[in-house]
Amino acid sequence: MVHGDVTGRPAWSDDPAGLRVRADEVLGLHEDGHLDQALEAAEQLEADAAVGDLSDEIVRESLFAARFQRAMVLIEFGELDRAAEAYGRAATVPTDPDDPDQRHEVAMALLNRGVCLDAIGDPHAALTTYDELIERFGVADDPVTADQVVRARTNRAATLRVLGRPEDAIAAVRELAAELDDAAPLDAEQLVVGRRIHAAAAKDLGRLEEALTAVEGLPGGGLDDPGVAFQRAAADHDRAELLLDLGRPDDGRRVLDELSGSLDRADPEQADLAVEVEATRRRLPAGG
Repeated sequence: MVHGDVTGRPAWSDDPAGLRVRADEVLGLHEDGHLDQALEAAEQLEADAAVGDLSDEIVRESLFAARFQRAMVLIEFGELDRAAEAYGRAATVPTDPDDPDQRHEVAMALLNRGVCLDAIGDPHAALTTYDELIERFGVADDPVTADQVVRARTNRAATLRVLGRPEDAIAAVRELAAELDDAAPLDAEQLVVGRRIHAAAAKDLGRLEEALTAVEGLPGGGLDDPGVAFQRAAADHDRAELLLDLGRPDDGRRVLDELSGSLDRADPEQADLAVEVEATRRRLPAGG
């Protein structure tokens, strides 16, 4: 519920305590689905906090919250270019590098900016963003920021492939894999994503056997984690496609049959993957 009119707020709402109240209201509007109001409130909050005393921690937090929430709302509107810009502005808010909460928030803003830039077809800017995140936070010792760095390194490898640098993409995922622990769910998930990137890059280079090897013997099989499970399933689909590319339709059919039977079509991601599986099945020779 909103506690005040965002266009006719009381005078106290521009001091640090008032800014914090307004930041909470922006979050509430967003969570309640009032996207137009949330966007308007975030823009007003950003304008007021940006001219406040940025030596005050609450003012800085409110400015970051305004920009970050604005970006999230813009994503829901499908305006990824504006969202990328808003995430970039959030990452410029002055922070205490020794505060792990502030570190991981800025790292998340940069990671999300990179994802948006990739999505709108600007891989050069995305690569620059991932590089900035890795340079600023690559030695962070808190686990949340470290997770953001791992994801940025994986995304960076995928972006290198998009930029026509498949060898660099393969080198990047190999380097990352040597540092990860396949017993940890996030690491295992990113290891599988890295294997998929390796396979795609090797396929780009015409090295189909190498690509197939990359998506065999995947890590994370013993982990009860939905992210790991989905990436393993997606990698199995990649493997089936490669088997067909290599002229091994019987093996490809077996992988597709096993995968199709394991997918939960009530889950949106798995339902989308099931559609891809059926599309690949149409590549199989008739009568098999």
